[in-house]
Amino acid sequence: MPTVTRLLYQNFMQVDSGQLSAHIISESNLIEEQHQLCNLLERNEGRALGLAGEFAPTGELAMLAIADMSTIIIIEFKLNLKKSKGNEHDKRPVTRASKVNNTAAREFLTQNLLRRTTGFLYAFNLAPIALALYQTLGLRIANAIDIQCAGSKTRAPLTTIKQAVGDRHCIYDANINEVFCNDTIIDHLPAAKDGTTSLALRAWIAHYISQLSTMEDRLAQVPPVDTFRLSDEVLGFLAKSSKDSFQLEQKKPTEVTRQFATSIDLENNHIHAQADRYQNRIREGRHQRAFIDIGQRAGCGFTVDGQVTKSRGHIAKLVPANSLSFVDKTISSIKIVGRDDPTQAETQRAQKVLEILQGLIDLKHDNPWVQLIFFSSPRDDFQWPSAWTEEANDAGITKAVKQMLQQSNDGRLTVIQGPPGTGKTTVIASFVQTALANGLSGIWLIAKSNVAVKNIAEKLADFGLTNWKLLVSKEFFDHWHEHLYANIRANAIISEDFFAPGFSKELQTTPVILCTLSMLSSPALRKRGGLEAAPLRTLVIDEASQIEIGDYIPVFTSHTSIRKVCFIGDDKQ
Repeated sequence: MPTVTRLLYQNFMQVDSGQLSAHIISESNLIEEQHQLCNLLERNEGRALGLAGEFAPTGELAMLAIADMSTIIIIEFKLNLKKSKGNEHDKRPVTRASKVNNTAAREFLTQNLLRRTTGFLYAFNLAPIALALYQTLGLRIANAIDIQCAGSKTRAPLTTIKQAVGDRHCIYDANINEVFCNDTIIDHLPAAKDGTTSLALRAWIAHYISQLSTMEDRLAQVPPVDTFRLSDEVLGFLAKSSKDSFQLEQKKPTEVTRQFATSIDLENNHIHAQADRYQNRIREGRHQRAFIDIGQRAGCGFTVDGQVTKSRGHIAKLVPANSLSFVDKTISSIKIVGRDDPTQAETQRAQKVLEILQGLIDLKHDNPWVQLIFFSSPRDDFQWPSAWTEEANDAGITKAVKQMLQQSNDGRLTVIQGPPGTGKTTVIASFVQTALANGLSGIWLIAKSNVAVKNIAEKLADFGLTNWKLLVSKEFFDHWHEHLYANIRANAIISEDFFAPGFSKELQTTPVILCTLSMLSSPALRKRGGLEAAPLRTLVIDEASQIEIGDYIPVFTSHTSIRKVCFIGDDKQ
C-alpha cells in the first residue's frame, strides 16, 4: 500500500498550530518509502519527538505514530489475521506480527528511532507502548520519557496537559478526553479508513508538551524507559502480563443503560441519580459520558449529553453539557458510555511496571518472591535467605494448616487447591487460630472480592477469634452493604477512618488484617502509616486463581517484609 497522507488540525487548545500532515506508511513498504520518516528524523536530530500507539483488540501494537511540531508519521504493522473456527467473519489478529518477514524495516526503526543516541522520545502511557513493541514486534526502546510522570499523581492526560500549558491558552477539555479515551483500532478496517486522527494528535501533543519551558525541569527529572537493559525473561513476562491485562480490560462493557431514582436540583440544574444496587452505581470516569433520556410525556422524549461530576456512595451528580432547563422534565434512563477508571490495584500495578522499565525496580534481583513466582523453574538453583527460617509449634494440626505455618525454606510458598465447599475458608481460620497461639503477627488475609474477604472474617468470628481487623472501602460499605457486616462491625475499619488519629497504632497492635487486593494498594492506607505499622509478613491469598498473575507485581515489589505466602483457590476457575 502506498503512503497515505492526511491533513489535520489540532483541537486541544485555542492556539494556531498550523496545518499538520499525517503520513501513513505500511511496515512492509517502510524501506522503500523511508524518505518521509528520514526527513522527520534528520530535521529533528538530537531533538525531541512525540510517540503514540494504537492497539489491536487483542493487545498487539497495530500502529505507531512519531511526531514533531508539524508532521506525524504513522507506521502500520500488518498483523496476521486468522479466521476463528466457525466464524469466517472474525478477523481478530491472533498471530504475532513478528511472524511477518519485515526484518529490514524493524532494524531501520531500531537504529534510527527506538535507539537514538541523542534526543528523547516522549509519550503518554509509555509502558504499554514499550511492552507491545516487544510482545508484537520483538523490538526494544530506549531514551523514552513517560510524560505523565512529570504531571499530576492521577496521571490523567487532561490534567497533565493543563499543568503544562497553564493559562497560556484556553484548553478544550472534552476534545482532549475524547482523543485519549480509546487507543484501540477497529480491527476489520485498514488504517486509512479506520481514521488515525486521535493517534496522530496524541503523538503531536506529546511532542508539544515536551517543548514547553514549564516542563523542562520536570521532564528532566523523569527516569527514561530503556528496555534494552532488561533480560528477555523479564521483558517477556512483563509484555505478556501487559497484553493479558489489556485483553481483560477489553472485555469490560463500554456502555451501560440503567434506570435510576432521580431528583432534580432546579436551582443548579443538576440531576441526582440514586442507584438501587452497588453493581449499578455510577462512578466518576475521566473517559465517560452520560446520555440522559428525557421525556416530557409518554412516547415523546429526547436525549441530552451530560457528565458525571460527583459520585458518592449510591448517589451521583450529573450535569448537562448544555444549558437545558429540567423544569417539568422526566428522566427515563441514563446511559453511561466509556469504561470505568482503573481501580487502585490496577493503577499501582501500572505504576510498578513503569518503574521496572525505568530501572527504578530490579525485578529479578534482591527479591526471592519475584524470582520464585514469576521466573524460577524447578531446575533453578534457588535459595531462600537463611535469616528467614523460623519454626512453629505445629503439634495436633491438619496437614494443610501445618503447611501454611511452615517458615522453613522448603515450605515458604504453600498452594492449597480445592473446589467450592471443600473447607478452604475453614483451613484459613484454623491457620489463623494456630498462628496466633504461636505468637505470630503480620498476617494479612486478602482476596480479590469484598465478599470473599467478608466470608473469611465471618469464619474467624465463628472460631471465636477477635484480634483482627477488616479494612473495607467506604464506597462498598456505605448505603449498600452495612447489613453484611452487622456481626463483625466491631472489627471493621472503614476507609474514611484511616485518617483517625489512632489508626496506625490500632493496626500496630493487630496481628491479623483482612482486605481486598485493591485495598492493599490504597494510597490512603500507605500515607496514614498502616503498612508501616503492620508490615506484611505472612500473606494468605484466597480466590488466588481469580487474580491475573501480573496483578501480584505491586505486592511483591512493594512489600519486602513478606516471608510466607499461601495461595488458596480453585484450580478449575
